[in-house]
Amino acid sequence: MKKFLATVIALSAITAAFTGCSGNTSSNSSSSSDSSSSAASDSSSAGTSQAESSSESQTTERTAEDLAQAVFQAIDWVSSEQITDAEVAKTMVNLDLDLLDDYSIYVPMMSVHLDEIVIVKPKAGKEAEVQAELDEHFAYIKDGAAFYPAQEIAAAGAVEGKTDDGFYYIIVNQIGSQIEEIIKDYKPGDEVTKLEVPEVDNEVTVPTDELGGVVIPSMTAEAVMPGDGVVLG
Repeated sequence: MKKFLATVIALSAITAAFTGCSGNTSSNSSSSSDSSSSAASDSSSAGTSQAESSSESQTTERTAEDLAQAVFQAIDWVSSEQITDAEVAKTMVNLDLDLLDDYSIYVPMMSVHLDEIVIVKPKAGKEAEVQAELDEHFAYIKDGAAFYPAQEIAAAGAVEGKTDDGFYYIIVNQIGSQIEEIIKDYKPGDEVTKLEVPEVDNEVTVPTDELGGVVIPSMTAEAVMPGDGVVLG
């Protein structure tokens, strides 16, 4: 009888011990699950934060072409062609493309116009060389490139400058000072306000003498030979 009671007591103790272990295991499992859930939540939050930061960075990072297209949205530009050939770029706008990390260059298709968009980002350490090339081209635009009245107006409004994020630019247009504000402030996705451009009077004034005859520069009546086809009065 004593053995029977001892056996029952022993079995009860063993059962209680197993029950306690099972409870601890369940508790530990629950704790571990909560910890994993919290860690996953933190990881998810961090991932979302990084994704948002990355998305914002992609949204605000600009390219030269972004800025050129913003200019085209702001103003009805003259028919232009994009310059991507190194030799043509050197000839047309005095730029060495090998010095650039990014660029967008547009020149008019018709020689009667002078309007240009030159937006470039120099390679690290090449800033001074690029600036010197741009300065030389800008000086030519301001004094020497213009011949027709519309060209003179575009040259008078031409601007040169640099943005805070490292883009150098030349804008040749009669409202260049307004256009450069777009270049400085524009971010991809922004709505671009249409700019008003004054009409250009392309009428060429022909000098005449007192009798209404056309006066040809550097020529006199005595200098015009029969058969030249020039009527002076």
